[in-house]
Amino acid sequence: MEIILQIYNTLLFKYTLPGMLLITALVVLFFIQLWYYVRCYGRIPSYRNSGKSGEGLFLPVSVIVVLQDNFQYLEEALPQLLNQDYPDFEVVVVDLASEEEFSDALLKLRERYPHLATTRIEHDLRFPVSYKMVLNVGIKAARFERVVITSANACPVSNRWLSLMARGFTCGDVVLGYAGMEQKPGIVNKMIRCSRLMMSIRYLASAIRGVPYRGILENIGYTKTLYFNNKGFNYLNMNVGEDDLFIQAIATRHNTAVVMNPKATMRQWQWSGIGWWRSMRRFHSYTYRYYPRRVKNSIEWELGSRFLFFAATATAIGCLPAEIKFGAAGLLLFRLFIVEFEIRRIGKRLGENDLGWIWVWYDLIAPVSEFFLWLRRNINPNSGLWR
Repeated sequence: MEIILQIYNTLLFKYTLPGMLLITALVVLFFIQLWYYVRCYGRIPSYRNSGKSGEGLFLPVSVIVVLQDNFQYLEEALPQLLNQDYPDFEVVVVDLASEEEFSDALLKLRERYPHLATTRIEHDLRFPVSYKMVLNVGIKAARFERVVITSANACPVSNRWLSLMARGFTCGDVVLGYAGMEQKPGIVNKMIRCSRLMMSIRYLASAIRGVPYRGILENIGYTKTLYFNNKGFNYLNMNVGEDDLFIQAIATRHNTAVVMNPKATMRQWQWSGIGWWRSMRRFHSYTYRYYPRRVKNSIEWELGSRFLFFAATATAIGCLPAEIKFGAAGLLLFRLFIVEFEIRRIGKRLGENDLGWIWVWYDLIAPVSEFFLWLRRNINPNSGLWR
C-alpha cells in the first residue's frame, strides 16, 4: 500500500492534480468503451439461437406487407417474397386504396402465386387510416398464427430469409431480425449503412442480454395471439412506434428470439442522401423519449463515454508531457483497433462486409451527430408524428 501511495504522490507531483484527473478519466473511459464493444456488443457474433430442428421447424407463417401504387416493389421485391424456399407460408398484401391499374396487376400476380393473399382498404376522408390500422387489417387477414412483417421499402437478400426467420418461432413468440440499408457505391451510402448497423447492434445486443426494447419494421415477427392479447398496437395517437414501443409492450427475455444470419437479412432501399436519412431518423427516433430508463442509460453511457474519451485524448495530447501524449495516442489507436475488429466480426454475421475504414470516421463523428439529432427532435418535432 505504501508503494502505491509513493507512486501516486510522485505522479501527482510530476503531472499536477488536473493532469492526474485527466489521466484517470482517460483510463476509466477507455475501459467503459472496452466493456461495450467486447463484453456487450461482442456477444453478437457468437450468439446462437436455441431453436429446434426437425419436423417442428417448418411452422406455417404469414408474411404481411402494405402496398400503395408501388410498381417497383411489385416487380422487384414481391416476387422474392413469394419465391421463398419454405413449404408452408402465405404473403398477405394489404392494398391501401391503390389505383385500378396497380390493383389489377396485383390480382394477375395472384394467378401465378396461389399463396398470395390480398385485402384492400378504401380511402375515407372522414376516417383517415394510420399505418398501424393498416397493419392491423393485415394481421387480422393472416391465416396463420405466426406473422412476419416487412415493408414496401425492403426486400430479402436470399430465398432462405423466411425459413431462418420462422426458425425463431420455435423458441419465442417475438422474433427480431436485421434489416440493413441497400449496398450502393459512395461514401454517403456507407455512412448511412454504418448508422443503421450501429442502431441495430444496440437493440440486437440488448435483446441477447434479455432486455428486448425494439426491432425493425422491415424484419420483425410475432404471434397473433400475443398481438391480440395486447389489444393491438399501443400509442395509437402516434404515427410511429410499431417496431419499438409495441415491442416493449409484448417482448420479454423469455419470449424473444433473435435471428442473425447474412441470408436472413433484409435490405432497405436508399431513396436519397444524408438529408433524407437524417429526416427519417429524426421522425422515427421521436419514440426514444418513451423508452425505459435502463435502455436510455445504456445508449447514453456508450455515446457519452465515447465523446468524453475522444475529448480527454485530445486534451492529453495537447497539454500533457510527451510520455502521456504517446500513452493517450496508444489508447486511442488500441480502442479504434478493437472497435474495427468487433465491427468486422458483427458485420460478417449480419452481411455487412465492406464498410472498412469508413467506420472509423463514423465512430468519431457519431456522438456529435446523435446530439444534434436529439436537439432537432426536441426543438422542432415533425408535425406528422401525431394523428
